[in-house]
Amino acid sequence: MNQMRRNTTVMALALTPFFWGAAGAQVGSTNYEGLTEVRVQSLDYAQMRTSVVFSVYTGVMLGNVELAFRTPDRSAQQFPLSDEQKDRLHAALTSAFLSEFVNMRNLELVTAPGRDVLRLSIRLQDITAAVSTRSGSNVGRAAMALKAVGEVTLVLELFDSQTGEILARAVDTKVVEGAAIAQDGAVISKWDGIERLCARWASTARMRLESLLGAR
Repeated sequence: MNQMRRNTTVMALALTPFFWGAAGAQVGSTNYEGLTEVRVQSLDYAQMRTSVVFSVYTGVMLGNVELAFRTPDRSAQQFPLSDEQKDRLHAALTSAFLSEFVNMRNLELVTAPGRDVLRLSIRLQDITAAVSTRSGSNVGRAAMALKAVGEVTLVLELFDSQTGEILARAVDTKVVEGAAIAQDGAVISKWDGIERLCARWASTARMRLESLLGAR
């Protein structure tokens, strides 16, 4: 039994580089959840449960996209996003993951838990937006054009859909640039590349998950 457990762990560790998309990934410490840290160049932080054989799973269900915003720090020129911008960000991420995961090669996209079904949690957290007054230029009628910089952290967590046991976690932070206009004490911003960033995140998640399960 111990030999079988050791073999299972070795198999999971061997598959780790393929899942996280970086050959030669290093295995670090294991936390209280039983997740082992995996250091790779393409992610800020990653962990996985090394005792799990992921190839037994045949389906995946996507959880609702969650957004968590950091309270704006006015002294740092941060400002809140409008409801329209929040809706756009939520819709872009939801659409990107659905588009990528509906046509996976070796996993079926499902809507209900099962004994061989994974559940992917998708969360954006610590979302912030700030402007730089140094980049400002007057555009008339007491308005000023500014450079806007946003930061957002993607957290992906993979669970067994029936037991709720967490199997893997990936964290990645990106900066998005845009433009803003300050007028009458309000900041109206426009962000470029949100859809492209969401699509890139979704594509990367799909490819790594397919690679992990490709050893069936």
